[in-house]
Amino acid sequence: MPATPVPSPAFSSALGAADSTWIAEVRDALEDYPAWRGEQWTADGVNGVNTAQGFPVSVQFPKINGSSAAGDNTPLFYDVTAAQAYTVVDYPTAPGANQVQVNYDTGEFIFSAAPTAGHVFDVSYQTCKWRDKSILAALMDGVRALFPARGKTNVATSIGIVVNQWDYQLPGWLAVPDSRIVQIEIADPFIPTEPFRVAPAGEERVGLDMLHLPWAQSYSPTARLRLTGWGPYLRLADLEWQVYNLPIYYALGVLLPKREIKRIREDTVVPLSSIGGAQPTLHMQTGDYWARRFDAALTSLKRMPGPSSKRPWASRYQRMRYS
Repeated sequence: MPATPVPSPAFSSALGAADSTWIAEVRDALEDYPAWRGEQWTADGVNGVNTAQGFPVSVQFPKINGSSAAGDNTPLFYDVTAAQAYTVVDYPTAPGANQVQVNYDTGEFIFSAAPTAGHVFDVSYQTCKWRDKSILAALMDGVRALFPARGKTNVATSIGIVVNQWDYQLPGWLAVPDSRIVQIEIADPFIPTEPFRVAPAGEERVGLDMLHLPWAQSYSPTARLRLTGWGPYLRLADLEWQVYNLPIYYALGVLLPKREIKRIREDTVVPLSSIGGAQPTLHMQTGDYWARRFDAALTSLKRMPGPSSKRPWASRYQRMRYS
């Protein structure tokens, strides 16, 4: 992914930065900078397929960064002999005519049929230690780990009143354990000139994803609810600038120990003792450092749900429904 400059601190509800901003930060900490490489492969008429007689072909420096999505560092395959460019499809999608399937983790690629013997292929790809996809997955794990110590006040206006219906589907960010409904308002009818007013008390949550409204039929089908609630961050762009670094700490704490697992599996490799070597458990120790740094930062940035509710609570029992 192309790098995006880190935004300056701003007092706003969300940074709104692209995912590539955080990916670039993690790559900088790992010193893993993807680099483009070019190779040539000459077809033998047998290999380039996954059959009993033929085998997939691999690039020299896996892993391959990117995907078949536009603008995501898609690898390039060109048959120089036939002057034919091939379209990349992601593993495990089966390739069709003039297509090549790429396994980004192993660096292998296959065609729908073995290319003609003697044809020369130019292959251009971006090599890396960590794919953008793996880094982004670790970052999103960090986003999910923030809640409930740190969350976001969300507002939903997607629920409309339906005739003879008392149970309504809650938004996804409320269908999460520890999420809370802070305030319920209703506009009847739902038009720009009609303000939202605090809804009557007495609602109940049914499970995690349903809301029972005993007073629903007191309003017309043109009414619309406005739910204000406390829930998890849904994406990296939702983060405020105060918690900008926390998913980065978490991602480093997850990714680095995986390098140690790879080192343990490679027990047949001669260990390095020079500048290129790494002592056993070094990645585990470094990953533990970043995990502890995440925990400490999250503890110091913990905050209560907000904003505070102005709605009249029916009873202590009703209040406990949201605790």
